[in-house]
Amino acid sequence: MRLKKGQTERVPLLQPSRGLNALYDRINSEYFEDRLPPCQIKWSRQLTRAAGNIDVRNRVIKLSVPLLVDSYASEGVSYEICGVKCESREHATWEILKHEMIHLWLHELGLPSGHTAAFRAKAKAIGQPRTRHGIARPVPKSGWLYTCPRCEAQVTRRRRFGRPVACGGCCKKYCGGHFDARFQLKGRQIRVETTATASVGSHR
Repeated sequence: MRLKKGQTERVPLLQPSRGLNALYDRINSEYFEDRLPPCQIKWSRQLTRAAGNIDVRNRVIKLSVPLLVDSYASEGVSYEICGVKCESREHATWEILKHEMIHLWLHELGLPSGHTAAFRAKAKAIGQPRTRHGIARPVPKSGWLYTCPRCEAQVTRRRRFGRPVACGGCCKKYCGGHFDARFQLKGRQIRVETTATASVGSHR
């Protein structure tokens, strides 16, 4: 389905699993010629940095409740998702699900399923000029905020870590994925609600 300039896709209202499955089937039909296999889709409150992720081997898609539902709790909010302005949680979920399904499409073709040139070409072909989103990520009113001393990446938790934890990205980049105290996260307790920008979905 190709949209005219200024036209917005009509996205059906979502219901728990049945609604997501119907949405998946519609996207599969309109953008992937019904070539994608059935996939388990579920909501997750644990996803707070990525709006969605997919396990292409086990065919499981998880969608973020904090980013795709909670972030749209206030009236009049809109975020750019994959280069598309989304003014409702339904439209946001539609775009993120399309994004995750491209990963699966590439995997089913036997191609690398990351954000490759083939991924970006398919994304543009189905109306997504970018692969990132700008959804504001709600931070809990209370909890713990951890920061990497090297790359300054941040992660929030409701509870304090019970043991030393290091930045996964830096440990992988600089020491083969092994724990390194140089990248141990520095935590501080937070009590005031703030927001932080989130990044795109992930896959494996």
